[in-house]
This record gives sequence, structure tokens and C-alpha cells, in this order.
Amino acid sequence: MAPESLSDSVYTTKSDMWAYGILLWEIVTLGATPYPTMVSARDLLKEIDQGYRMEKPKHCTPELYQLMTWCWKQDPGCRPTFEELVFHLEKLLKEEMTTHVDLNQYSESAYGNVENKIKGEKL
Repeated sequence: MAPESLSDSVYTTKSDMWAYGILLWEIVTLGATPYPTMVSARDLLKEIDQGYRMEKPKHCTPELYQLMTWCWKQDPGCRPTFEELVFHLEKLLKEEMTTHVDLNQYSESAYGNVENKIKGEKL
């Protein structure tokens, strides 16, 4: 959830854009749990307000990660619109580089897995 959604219950297309950046990170990490070390929403919000962002997955290009971090700008007005994001995603797809996610460099142990974190809980 976007910081403004957590702190002020504000939900806009710009908070949706934050969530899209998180979704993109989840896709790139093959479903890893975002912010696996954060215990509570309060802790997460505090860290985000202090500038914390999830690191670039090692198997992800800087260009794709840059789109994620654009979605995670603290100021909602600085986040892209969906039209801007589509433009930049299409641009990435047209580049000669054929893959922006190199699964040969993917490490399962690098990302939190909900099943490993919550033993015995039914999901």
C-alpha cells in the first residue's frame, strides 16, 4: 500500500501506481513477499518515510528497476501516470535486449517466501 494510503487512508490512481510498482517487483521475484523483514504496517511506513525502498533484484535490469522506483516516489505527484508507465514499458519491450529479467541469475534464497516464514499456517 502507498504511504498516503497507510497513513491517511488516501486512495488515488497515484496510490494505485505505488501498488503497481510493488506488483512489478513481485512478478520479477517470482512471487516473493515484499518487505519480508517488516513486522508491522507502522514499521513499514516509518521506514518508507525515511526513504527505504526494496533493493533491485540481482536478476533485473536497472531500467526495469528504475520503473519500479519511479512508482515508489514518496510524493504521489512525482509518480508516473499509467499512460507514462505504458509508454516506458513499451519502450523497454522494443529495445534490442531481449530480457529484462535474467532467471539464470535468480536465487530462490534471496527472497522471503511466505510458506517458509509462517510454519503451520494454512494459506
